[in-house]
Amino acid sequence: MKVNVRSVGESDIPEMVRIEGEITGSTEVSALERILHDYLDHGDLDLIIAADVDRKLVGFLVGEIRPWEFGEDEEVAWIKVVGVDPRYQGRGIGKQLGEAFLKSLRSKGIRRLRTLVPWDSGDLITYFKALDFERSRFVVLERLV
Repeated sequence: MKVNVRSVGESDIPEMVRIEGEITGSTEVSALERILHDYLDHGDLDLIIAADVDRKLVGFLVGEIRPWEFGEDEEVAWIKVVGVDPRYQGRGIGKQLGEAFLKSLRSKGIRRLRTLVPWDSGDLITYFKALDFERSRFVVLERLV
């Protein structure tokens, strides 16, 4: 199976939202759609990538670079969302997306990449460990408002 990793365009958004809905089981309009439109209009397009198999979008990754993070003096990249069509999971597509994203970050001189995952999301934790992520020195704090 040949996977093509590429930049994302406006026409990809409905398929990305569909994939997210299949993964999450949500039938509601996704915040992802709004975020993608905003990123495509104002963001760094190298940080939104898609994976195609036979010219069909089967996965995507959305990231961002923050110029200042938690008092650090270097730019930090974040993976905001990664999704692979459930019919294509387990075939290395997510890993190829992650590796392409890492390559893009290195070319920009970014040295640190972070993401947040739910504590009980074994599949996501396994995925990020396959990309050599480790537990951070930071602890996420949260409260309801």
